[in-house]
Amino acid sequence: MKKLLFAIFLFVYLIGYSQTADQIIANHLEVTGGVQNWKKLNSIIIKGEIILDLYESYPIEIYQQRPDLNKTVLQIQGKKNILNGYNGKNAVRYNFQTNQVEENDNYITEAFESDLVDYSAKGFHAMLLGTENIENKNCYKIKLIKNSEYDIYYFDKSTFQLIREDNKLESKSYSDFNLFSGLTLPCHIEVKNKVENEYFVLIFTSIDINKVIPEKEFKF
Repeated sequence: MKKLLFAIFLFVYLIGYSQTADQIIANHLEVTGGVQNWKKLNSIIIKGEIILDLYESYPIEIYQQRPDLNKTVLQIQGKKNILNGYNGKNAVRYNFQTNQVEENDNYITEAFESDLVDYSAKGFHAMLLGTENIENKNCYKIKLIKNSEYDIYYFDKSTFQLIREDNKLESKSYSDFNLFSGLTLPCHIEVKNKVENEYFVLIFTSIDINKVIPEKEFKF
């Protein structure tokens, strides 16, 4: 009987946590523009700079388009170079040893849309792990799980903005949030690569939402 009561208590406890996680994610999507506006996001063009250390920064351009097209361009000494890209068929990356763009046979397709949008329908399960102090902000800590893969999201308890995102490969910290065509996006992102022990900062000066991206941008 004690085991049965414990199992019922545990089930109710986990259901409560799941519902709370659902509500937190729903609140985040709402305050950043609303689910329908996120679903209407079809393309994004970002311009700014990437800072590799205190003394090394380069202009950067990022092009992304549904369902999974993307290209990142790095400007070095006035010359634009494709850092990486995927056009639906071919993936490429820049080889810094040969200074040439080459085929990327190990590319793993990345979804254009955030996993947080309709995450249940995509096969994800959300769990509230509690709270944690991140960047001097009290945050909800939510784990989004699908099979053996997972991401951990930290949402500011007062604003529901996404402050940090962690997975097995990297950690991203978000700040300087601004409104672009009805969607709130971060203009300052710090990225830590856990595998290659790399760190860089992205600072965005302009973000264009649903602007038509010429086909030539994805010809490589």
